[in-house]
Amino acid sequence: MNLKLSFHPEFCQDILCHSDTARRCGLDNRCPPELLGNLSRLSALLGEIQQSLNIRSGALKINSGFRAEALNAQVGGVPNSQHCWGLAADVVCPEFGPPCDLAMAIAQLPCEFDQLILEFGKWVHVSIAPLDQTPRRECLSIFSKNEGYLEGIVKR
Repeated sequence: MNLKLSFHPEFCQDILCHSDTARRCGLDNRCPPELLGNLSRLSALLGEIQQSLNIRSGALKINSGFRAEALNAQVGGVPNSQHCWGLAADVVCPEFGPPCDLAMAIAQLPCEFDQLILEFGKWVHVSIAPLDQTPRRECLSIFSKNEGYLEGIVKR
């Protein structure tokens, strides 16, 4: 079911729940109905980012959006991942530039993200806060699990 979540059809339920890993491993990665509101809010944030940065429709690519518990475990996600609640997406936009440039540009926007994480220099994790929480606008970078998270968007 390809439910339209916002005015941005490129961030529909099918796109935010798609996973090659889930398909390959035979895992069900459908979002439960009670989390569709989160996906809708995430879709709206991604659309706002796309518009604000003048990124053409379809150029902001979702590497990972919603993850069911089994998929999250399969990909090595942390047990309390925002992805499991439909609150996060990992994105890239080669047309815009390297992930670091994308993360730095998003950090400058007035949009209400919860976390913005440059992950391993390869993609940008963008999340929204749960409805009952104020968005933190927390910016972090991680390049290795041994080094851990660094404050801010760090260019290397």
